[in-house]
Amino acid sequence: MKGTTLLRFIFAVFIGISQTVYGQTKEIRYRYETSLKALSNDKLAVRLRIEGFSEDSLTYCFPKIIPGIYGAMNFGQYVSSFEVFDKKGKKLKTAKTDVNSWKVYGAQRIASVSYLVDDAWEAFDYKAGRGFYRSAASSFSDSSLVLTPNSLFGYFRGHIKHPIEVSIRKGINLYPATSLKKTVKPDHDLFLAKDYHQLVDNPILYALPDTTMIQLPGISVEVACYSTSGKRISKDIAEYIRPLLMSQTKYLNNKLPVDHYTFLIYHNLAPDKSHLAGDGLEHSNSTLILLYMPLDIETIRQNIYGIASHEFFHTLMPLGLHSVEIENYDYNEPVFSKHLWLYEGMTEYFTMHMPVKTGLQTEKEFFKIVEGKIADMKHFDTKLAMTDLSLHPMEMQDEYYNVYLKGALINLCMDIKLRELSGGEYSTKDLVLDLMAHYRGKAFEDKQFFAEMVIVSGFKELEEFTKNYIEGTQELPLEEILLKVGLKLKDGKISEVENTTAEQQKLREAWLH
Repeated sequence: MKGTTLLRFIFAVFIGISQTVYGQTKEIRYRYETSLKALSNDKLAVRLRIEGFSEDSLTYCFPKIIPGIYGAMNFGQYVSSFEVFDKKGKKLKTAKTDVNSWKVYGAQRIASVSYLVDDAWEAFDYKAGRGFYRSAASSFSDSSLVLTPNSLFGYFRGHIKHPIEVSIRKGINLYPATSLKKTVKPDHDLFLAKDYHQLVDNPILYALPDTTMIQLPGISVEVACYSTSGKRISKDIAEYIRPLLMSQTKYLNNKLPVDHYTFLIYHNLAPDKSHLAGDGLEHSNSTLILLYMPLDIETIRQNIYGIASHEFFHTLMPLGLHSVEIENYDYNEPVFSKHLWLYEGMTEYFTMHMPVKTGLQTEKEFFKIVEGKIADMKHFDTKLAMTDLSLHPMEMQDEYYNVYLKGALINLCMDIKLRELSGGEYSTKDLVLDLMAHYRGKAFEDKQFFAEMVIVSGFKELEEFTKNYIEGTQELPLEEILLKVGLKLKDGKISEVENTTAEQQKLREAWLH
């Protein structure tokens, strides 16, 4: 009896182990399928094959918003004919709970999900609605498709970190440019992502092949283009971007956070230069750039330069240095970080500062840009703290653009302040690189970041600076700060102080050269 009982006990334990270890008997994996050849009325049919859930009910979601934009896009609005089936093809009960979500009953039986997705824009132009970011949305046509995964593929709430496969059938001539891991075949492509976060982070441009590779020390860059003109433009753009990337690499002390990068560039031909438009959205290993302008390479180059530079610097912030709120981003109920002054403001400052620092631009050209930021900043609420704007960007869309103005000028002031404190040896760039090394890829706690900045930099004076000008609403001390480098700010114009001291000259040399 005792032996029989022991055997039963061992058998029962073994069964329990096999149920919990071997299975949850089957790994949950998202397997998406769509066919570009079956595009009908600007709609793509999408099918998801998935099983292995244990819940009685689940909610399938499309994002309300994604990282890098600060307005509600509600990608579920483009979805129709939503249906869920079990293994026998029987339809499961569903209920639409809001514009982006569907509740599915009997979730243990889920075997597939199917729906149609409409595109959000046709041909990119200068007409855009308030809070609508076309670089975050998809566009379909027979000759090209801009695919943003957040507008094509959803996720089951509570199951966002499972691996994903995306299978796309296509016309034989179409090439997919993306930084996603991919297998490309003549009529069928397979893409792999470790989870939904990585999938959303990698847009895909399908078009006739027009790509040029740039090889630089430590990084491989693909420039992939589509122009409605039918002309190939990637070679000319790549030749123009190459010196920019070399300068950015030099500016960052050859410490790039990524080893491969993709510029996805969609160009819509404009009849003239009366209305030009550009839009870009950064990702960890790529940037999607949308352009509306004539087929004039010089005009295209000039407009791409600023967008490409700004978006590439985003590999530092927030993609490399960010808070827990961004690390665990909630696509439908987002909680925002209070550090837009860093993510956008510092990025914009680096974009301004890099050309003069690396010799691509004169001091006068740089001062002209600073003067423009100062003038434009005056159109926004001076009593709104940058941290408050950061925490409520969706409610404060009228004030949001100030992160590129006051946010950049905050960092200009901080840069000169740090150089003064360090005898010219330490800068905001050094601070960012040191913070990235300090956190080693881990997200920081939002409320502790200012204190960590003081510790990492070694300058306690930063505590007062952040309290007054980032968390507080004190007017930026631009006149006082610029005077430290021998510059005078009067009536919005920057000029050199007469009889600058050796100390002022030394500090300006460290700042700008």
